[in-house]
Amino acid sequence: MQFYRRLHPVKAISFDLDDTLYNNKPVLLAAEGRLMQWLADHSRQARAGERSWWWQQRTLLLDETPELRHDTTRLRHRTLERGLLALGLSECASAELADGAMANFLEWRNEIVVSDEVQQVIQQLARRCPLAAITNGNADLARFWPQAPFVVARYAGQHGPMKPALPLFEQTWQRLGVAPAQLLHIGDHPNADVAGANRAGCQSGWLTPPYEQAVRPLAASLPTFAFQRLPQLLQLPL
Repeated sequence: MQFYRRLHPVKAISFDLDDTLYNNKPVLLAAEGRLMQWLADHSRQARAGERSWWWQQRTLLLDETPELRHDTTRLRHRTLERGLLALGLSECASAELADGAMANFLEWRNEIVVSDEVQQVIQQLARRCPLAAITNGNADLARFWPQAPFVVARYAGQHGPMKPALPLFEQTWQRLGVAPAQLLHIGDHPNADVAGANRAGCQSGWLTPPYEQAVRPLAASLPTFAFQRLPQLLQLPL
């Protein structure tokens, strides 16, 4: 561990999910690949299987309704409806197909396997202090890890704007009954997790690099400490 500032007493820990507790990139790529094939098969439109075309639809939608960026599920669902209409399907057919596509995508997107090592670390930490999850994505703990020992789970979109905005952090320390400075937030993203936690008055632990991905540059806001593997958290004085 590399400490950038003194660690103050920790009464609770919150965790980012994607690329912090598991490698999210292959899960998401696989889910999107299956979604493209499903859309091409069910719409009978070749362009429905082109990721670049769907990205264009997403960009157009965000230009019109930028607030959707805070809710990845609504954004994808609305993009599907918009895109299917643009492909010439009726409004009724587009809505029905978008519903089916989204339901399947959420199943595929939650085919996440949390390693035994990570599960053991989380279980050990949960015996020492209350834990929470704070995520910008739409991975659903109830689907892929229903036995996870998190007292609180906050999801962007459902509970507020994405990190680094403050509400998800504020809701977490309030629900846990601790002061902001007593909450240690762990995550891989230097802006969403580190800068966001710091702005909320919390302490921050930066996992870097996450799951053999490229090292992200450190933002202007320094973490309390940086580390490379989750088992290192067991060394903290809790």
